[in-house]
Amino acid sequence: NWTQVLLETDYGNITIALNPATPKHTENFIKLVKSKYYDGVLFHRVIPGFMIQTGDPVSKTAKPDQPLGEGGPSYKIPAEFVDTLYHFKGAIAAARQGDEFNPMKMSSGSQFYIVTGTAVDENQWKGMIEQGVIKDFVARPENREWAMKINTAIEIGNQAAIDQALNEIKPLAKPLIDSVWNTIPTRVKNIYASWGGTPFLDKNYTVFGKVTKGYYVLDKIQNVERNQADRPKSDIRIKKASVL
Repeated sequence: NWTQVLLETDYGNITIALNPATPKHTENFIKLVKSKYYDGVLFHRVIPGFMIQTGDPVSKTAKPDQPLGEGGPSYKIPAEFVDTLYHFKGAIAAARQGDEFNPMKMSSGSQFYIVTGTAVDENQWKGMIEQGVIKDFVARPENREWAMKINTAIEIGNQAAIDQALNEIKPLAKPLIDSVWNTIPTRVKNIYASWGGTPFLDKNYTVFGKVTKGYYVLDKIQNVERNQADRPKSDIRIKKASVL
């Protein structure tokens, strides 16, 4: 059974459903909701066409323009990547530290985001896959020469040399790009193309739920005025979170 949670925000109510296929994340979220952990937290990071993020307990008493996003319980949650869960618009997913500090992609104990992503066409998506494939290609020990070539061009600020190196790598990476693209189900491609989302986050951040009601609230929140750190200039709170 999917447990439903009501988020009462300053901009209206959002109902979310938590997926039983991600038990560690779902059980932790329910525990935090029942302990009133989320009551009073801000949506502290908002990027239109991408996502809205919340769950930092420090934000409850934050001053205007105070940097946020580092708060949470002392524990992390092991990643729970499920093949059938994607970052479609309305997906609930766990925030986390970057790969350099967190190679196991473990989730924050409390911070989460709601995807508001826009429709993604085939060329955009393949471009995202290409970036990831090239990054992995350059990171391999046998391709150290390519890494040195690109890093040297970056250090001296020579964009033409960077572009040339990337153009030489792309044909070598194309079979891998195509193989990644061909593993994605047609149904998933169609949903991203029509409904929208952020496919480049799949298998990098744990999706553990989805919005079932209140999409208009997401749209209102994602379009507010923000500062340089993407924090809304006027505070937007989850006034109360409760298990339905």
